[in-house]
Amino acid sequence: GVEEVREGIIAARIAAHAGDIAKGIPGAAQWDLDMSKARKARDWKRQEELSIDPQKFKKYRKERGAHDEEVCSMCSQFCAMKVVEEYLRKK
Repeated sequence: GVEEVREGIIAARIAAHAGDIAKGIPGAAQWDLDMSKARKARDWKRQEELSIDPQKFKKYRKERGAHDEEVCSMCSQFCAMKVVEEYLRKK
């Protein structure tokens, strides 16, 4: 159905992006770097903007949203980025 086609298009976009990076297309890796920075900063708005599938990002964030806006639902209180940040602040 329609959702399967949509998922296929997203998969193709991801594969094309990986191919662009492998081929050394100028600027291709910048998106990954920007997304990595947004993840480290736990900047949910920027992550949504950079997402290949913003609809899915919003859906997952809403369904699985963390109780603490400072962390995601995957690691929650054990967020490596937050733990390291707090550790380095203490030093």
